[in-house]
Amino acid sequence: MKFKTAKELDRTEGTVELVSANNEKQHLGTSAIVLVPQPSQDVNDPLRWPQYKKHLAFSCILLFTFLNNFTFDGPSAGFQNIAIYFNITINQVSGLLSWLVLALGLSNFFWIPTAAYFGKRPSFLVACSTVFACAIWGAKAKSFNSLLASTVVGGFGGGASEAVGAAMVNDLYFLHERGKMMGIYMLAISWGSSFGPLVGGFLIENLGWQWQKWLSAILVGINLVLIFFFLPETRWNRVEETSTVQSGDEKSPNGSVKEPATVETVSEAILSNQTYGTRNSFLQELNPWSGLDKKANLLNLFLKPFPLIVYPACTFALLAYSIALAPTVMVNIVSSPILESPPYLFGSGIVGLTNVAGIVGQLGGFLLGGPLTDVYATYRASRNNGIFLPESRLPLLIVPSLIVVAGQLLFGFGVQHTLHWATLYVSYGMISVGLTAIATISMTYVVESYYVVSQDCLELVNGLKNVIAFGFVYATVPWTTHEGYAKTFGELSGVFCAIMLLAVPLFFWGPKIRHYTSTNWRLISVD
Repeated sequence: MKFKTAKELDRTEGTVELVSANNEKQHLGTSAIVLVPQPSQDVNDPLRWPQYKKHLAFSCILLFTFLNNFTFDGPSAGFQNIAIYFNITINQVSGLLSWLVLALGLSNFFWIPTAAYFGKRPSFLVACSTVFACAIWGAKAKSFNSLLASTVVGGFGGGASEAVGAAMVNDLYFLHERGKMMGIYMLAISWGSSFGPLVGGFLIENLGWQWQKWLSAILVGINLVLIFFFLPETRWNRVEETSTVQSGDEKSPNGSVKEPATVETVSEAILSNQTYGTRNSFLQELNPWSGLDKKANLLNLFLKPFPLIVYPACTFALLAYSIALAPTVMVNIVSSPILESPPYLFGSGIVGLTNVAGIVGQLGGFLLGGPLTDVYATYRASRNNGIFLPESRLPLLIVPSLIVVAGQLLFGFGVQHTLHWATLYVSYGMISVGLTAIATISMTYVVESYYVVSQDCLELVNGLKNVIAFGFVYATVPWTTHEGYAKTFGELSGVFCAIMLLAVPLFFWGPKIRHYTSTNWRLISVD
């Protein structure tokens, strides 16, 4: 097994020309925005699909992502009811979330290599079938251990919707679209986690926890049919035909001149924008078997991501996503015992309504971390001689970070001093901003910093972030019992601030760090 640097595989080092008046390159219509990456000449290249076909395929995965979290996060609003039903403690019931988080994360280390080798289409068909079967299993469970097992196995299957789903953003969309589409993807994840308890709370209160599972099974079954008919294979071995130029006075995000870096340009073969081949028919695309990637080594695909953890962008994305996810799941665990006890005495349906605030907060986070970052990044590129730098997205972390810190402190103080229920609802909405904004920005940043291994970076981030979040979630009940809510969420806010401050050196010195690591660090294993 040989190891190469990122620059040997991608000479751009994450620095590309996004805005140019050069009409020889393929642009977005008649605009000055350059299509990055440049689509190949093959008519079946997913980047050349009609926009409706891209959106339809991606929507199938968004629905799977949503329903996976809807299915397995749904019972959280009724934890008190489930504890009474099985005559167990809240701490035991919380395993339905904590062990789920761990299963979702670890499954990424299975699904990404599998999808790369066997294809994304068959992987999604198997994964969605697993979630469907486990939803039925959960609905028919006669013991808590059986219910827990169905959640863990189903979560492992549903993990394909995380890193593989995020990787589809690269398969289908260009750089100038990534922030928005990654934001929509993160919104699907977070809204599944919010709508699940919102609907599940009323179902559990009125019909029993089994019906939350039956409804999920029905919806996932419909999703499975949609995936079969409307999700063609999106895996594409994209070989960039590039030459290199020096950017000269290229500027870093803070405006200071940095050392020259290579900037992507396109060969004459692609500039012609001519296509070849015959477009696959609808029936051909229904074939569930995508074929093996015979150039890849399956063992290497499983081992390839782990050395990438030392890339600073990858480490930051992992920590940022983890600390954005942890408090939202922690609140889901404690909300039921808090709000169903004095002085609130809410039913599980009303407890589920806390997620209305979460839904609003996640929508706000999507706007801050998705479309706004695309607009800002394009603006920064136009001010930097048309050159795009991944670090240009990082300043957009400031506002959501401040909102999340304030929300965490407000929630902890509000529970500790039994403030009005509206305080807890609003604070949860503020915390939820981070789950979409911070996660979207950090994941988009790592994709654009190391595009050539972006799928492996996403696997690492999505896998390990759940392992880290599992530690926080598993400790939630004993932590709050021992420290109290105010101190627990105060300490959590301190950890959050420390991690988000890591974005400051990346903003100022990120281009030099990328140049050095891409040129000198042999971390990418090749067959």
